[in-house]
Amino acid sequence: MNGVNFVCPACGSRVVRSEETYRCDACGGAYPIFFGIPDFRLRPDPYLSFEDERAKATKLELFGRTATFAALVAHYYRITDDVPSSLLPVFTGYVLGASERTKPTLEELGHDCVQGNLLDLGCGSGGSLLAAADIYASSTGVDIALRWLVIAKKRLTEAGIEARLVCANAEALPFPPGVFTHVLANDLIDNVDAPDAVLTSAALALAPGGRLWLSAGNRRWIGPHPATGVWAAGLAPARWRKARLERKHGFDLLRAVSLQTSDRLRRVAGQYGLSTIVVRPRQVDPSLMRGRSHVLRVLAHIYRQIGQVPGFAALLIAIGPAFEILFTKSHEAKKL
Repeated sequence: MNGVNFVCPACGSRVVRSEETYRCDACGGAYPIFFGIPDFRLRPDPYLSFEDERAKATKLELFGRTATFAALVAHYYRITDDVPSSLLPVFTGYVLGASERTKPTLEELGHDCVQGNLLDLGCGSGGSLLAAADIYASSTGVDIALRWLVIAKKRLTEAGIEARLVCANAEALPFPPGVFTHVLANDLIDNVDAPDAVLTSAALALAPGGRLWLSAGNRRWIGPHPATGVWAAGLAPARWRKARLERKHGFDLLRAVSLQTSDRLRRVAGQYGLSTIVVRPRQVDPSLMRGRSHVLRVLAHIYRQIGQVPGFAALLIAIGPAFEILFTKSHEAKKL
């Protein structure tokens, strides 16, 4: 993967590096490099402006020069004011346990993989990239948040793992078509403005015969949202949900979330030559329930048990809290 050149996310033309910037002669686009991480974003993430986000990433990079990865994660949450203190253990545990949690998924995605190259969309803190080191020949992590890529770089450096990190919008990737054998989109598709565009972009990046694995929260779920505890998060009116979250946590933690359904995503994916290998209820790691309320722990246990019973899986896919889908790209897939 290291030999693959970048392309302009705006027009698709090849870009050339000049000092600490990638430039596109075709459309005039210029994309800076921060801490060795190219920033190909066409727009910022929903939470911070370009300027504020780059300033925060700089603070993290400076702190991380003398801190461990775990200390850097803790520091991130200390300087982040929109994460309620009650959820800090949950969020921190999720980050620290990401590598172990995603290893089974990566092994399934990379089944019979000999020289596969992985694209992790929404790579966050780099846990999947760390887990992928023993499975794939090379890995690339993409995230819209430069601040999280700084944290991912620390994680990989500390573990002695090499992987390419790229800041970009998932719906406008800076890669030539068909260069990845495997694409991972873990809890990403419902955290973007344009889910259909992200599926299109992922399909374009995937080589014929390659595989895409994604997971997402279910819009039809009427129970408590796994991360926030708010009931019927995908069905409730946006104003009601916002008010409930602000009362419960002080912030609207789901303001940039657009929950999906498995049947709709499969239908959209099919338009671009992606056929379903397996669809099932989202597998729940019991460790994620540590520190959660007794009610949520009980519900998670019941969910895991029901998901093992033949016939109930289809019901959970339709109306359960979350689902996961493994696709493959046909060799006859149409050009996008």
